[in-house]
Amino acid sequence: MKYHRFTIIFAFLSLFQLSLYAQATGPILETTTIQTVDGEKIQVERTKNGLIFKGYEDKVILLEAFGHSCHYCKTSIPGYNRLQKKYQKDIVVIAIEVWGSDKSGLKKYADSLGIHYKVVSKADSGKMIQFMQNLTGWIPGIGVPYLMLFSPGGVLAKDVPPHELQEAYVDGLIKELL
Repeated sequence: MKYHRFTIIFAFLSLFQLSLYAQATGPILETTTIQTVDGEKIQVERTKNGLIFKGYEDKVILLEAFGHSCHYCKTSIPGYNRLQKKYQKDIVVIAIEVWGSDKSGLKKYADSLGIHYKVVSKADSGKMIQFMQNLTGWIPGIGVPYLMLFSPGGVLAKDVPPHELQEAYVDGLIKELL
């Protein structure tokens, strides 16, 4: 009997969570596919309030726009590596190079700098730059590095301009979302 009650309670909570997820994200407005320099394809759905990264719906997403020759972008790499390692089961870091570095050059760049998170070239970013603009008003190429944090379920929780981009600050934001 206890098992039956547990099953009913679990089913109710699951439906309640799904209902909250649907309310938070709203209807799908557009879909695109991005491909990392390692060949992983990720479907992304844009909603009124955020982005849903298929396969990572239960994770906090750190989505960074960066330029391959941007000094500040390079200095953020060790911090993202540490955060990805610290929260490896709970977050996914995705960095999109928005200045136009080609895929093979970007793969070499990521390998040479020891990047241990997902990197996407502008050419393989689909409509992501447009999606980011629509959500926050961010202007590509001007404000990099630029970070957007999405809660589990895909709701935009915070966008972080370059002057606020410090590891301890981002770590605190992640803790709030978990």
